[in-house]
Amino acid sequence: MGRVFPERAMNATGINRTDLVGVCAFLKRTGQASSGVDALRRLEEGEFDKHDIEEQMIRAYQQESSDNVS
Repeated sequence: MGRVFPERAMNATGINRTDLVGVCAFLKRTGQASSGVDALRRLEEGEFDKHDIEEQMIRAYQQESSDNVS
């Protein structure tokens, strides 16, 4: 399988090093990758788009308010 280099994933996606950790964790947590290494490999291969991942992460953390605002 070979070694994994985060720099390659960063160059392929445009995600910075700080955000890359969160993105890999998100991909693992949502089942889109089997591990952090798998997430890095898939990002490096271009299977995910930076903007799509960002939108998915935003939607995952948004909560609808059940309170009625008058």
